Amino acid sequence: MAVNEKVWFCIGSQHGWEQSAREATNAFKDVGRGSALVKRAFDAVFSVLGLIVLSPFFLLVAVLVKFSDGGPIFFHQQRVGQFGKNFFLWKFRTMIVDAERLGISVTKDGDPRITRVGRYLRKWKLDELPQLWNVLKGEMSFVGPRPEVPRYVEQYTPLQREILKYKPGITDLATLVFRDEEMLLRSAGCVEDFYIKHCVPRKIELNRQYATKANLAQDIWIIVQTLCPYWIGVLTIYGSALLASFWVAYMLRFEFQVPVEEFEQFQRYWMAVLGLKLFFLLWRKQFHGLLSYFSVPELEQIGTALGAAFLLEMGAWWLTAGNWAPSRSIILIDFLLSLFLLCSIRLTFRLLREKYFTQKSRTDAPALRVAIIGAGELGSKLARKLASNQSLGRKVAAFFDDDPEKWQKDLHGIEIVGMPECLLNGEWVEKLDEVLIAMPHASLERLRQINNMLASTNLKFRAVPSLDQLATGKVAFATTRSTAIEDLLAKPAAETSLAG
Repeated sequence: MAVNEKVWFCIGSQHGWEQSAREATNAFKDVGRGSALVKRAFDAVFSVLGLIVLSPFFLLVAVLVKFSDGGPIFFHQQRVGQFGKNFFLWKFRTMIVDAERLGISVTKDGDPRITRVGRYLRKWKLDELPQLWNVLKGEMSFVGPRPEVPRYVEQYTPLQREILKYKPGITDLATLVFRDEEMLLRSAGCVEDFYIKHCVPRKIELNRQYATKANLAQDIWIIVQTLCPYWIGVLTIYGSALLASFWVAYMLRFEFQVPVEEFEQFQRYWMAVLGLKLFFLLWRKQFHGLLSYFSVPELEQIGTALGAAFLLEMGAWWLTAGNWAPSRSIILIDFLLSLFLLCSIRLTFRLLREKYFTQKSRTDAPALRVAIIGAGELGSKLARKLASNQSLGRKVAAFFDDDPEKWQKDLHGIEIVGMPECLLNGEWVEKLDEVLIAMPHASLERLRQINNMLASTNLKFRAVPSLDQLATGKVAFATTRSTAIEDLLAKPAAETSLAG
């Protein structure tokens, strides 16, 4: 029996899992020798290129880390690799010397062990770059399940251990989803316990999903998403649309035959105009909102941002007598085109989501602070209803959702904090008065889990069934409710259709 197989068998046996190492090895081979060779060739070539091209940057980071506190430049830690074989993973050091002896392996936002330089390296994932050496050695791949420390792997279930069939990577689907993991953990009472119970299972499930359809094209797409966070994608879309709008304004103004002097004017002003609009869109928090959710609040945000830019441009024209700004007609046309283009883009994303990704389906008193579990169609419409009708006496403070793609983003200007289990953190128990569960398509098992979880807190909670559930009597699950949904929205049951 090979060494790798022995290690795999021993780790599995420690937890009563008696699947043979040879079966695990054969399962891994089923992925296909051809694709494995292509993946290894890709890893080898680009890890060498990365180490060579980034060597000046490595030197710069090394100097910053060394001079920050005089400690070692690199940090290495034992992790569990493919088939349970341990290896040393390398990173730029981002924590104080001997940080592991002073606390747990998992960190949360504001952890005092993280150095000043380390905070920036972690924010941009630059501390992971030395793992190019692990990739070159064949211990890791560019894309694969992130390797955990042995004591976390020891707590894996037999099903979760199947992920050890695959070579670990620098990035994966879980890395994209948990990009801001420290923010998710910031309010956890016991960080390590929360991480093991709620984060690790989700990460493993994401890696299992990746493994079922792993290929080089998907790997490249994951790498691109790792290098370009969500807000950069939104910035690129908005920036491209605004630049196109500015140029089309010149084309329309001059009947699609822009004179040379006007083209030179376009070249002089496009960067300033584009930067001004993007600044105001940032002010209106447009780069963290979900693009596929668009309604009156988002229209207002985009309109006020572009309107502010329009007024400043007109003011610049007036103050300089047109010497340091585009002509007034260009400014006006550009404003109208920009508003039309950005709203059209948002509306297009919304229509695509609704068509292809959506399942069919007390005035004087202070407003109650509520959280909505479910940032889907039902939750979105419920939030708009509560915001537009103050007589309902409720103000939505946060969303929680099972879909990790929505975490740390905004819906109607309200933050989608993370998974529903984040409500177990003491911070939210103090901030909220009530929790509304808007998950009409969730499984009964998941609804029971949420019911039991909320029951362990002091928060009031109630389910918000959709119209078809009310009509058929298939309410998600039984829970004590002081008010039915039709009372909450001050409408008869037959008219309460929030899921549409």
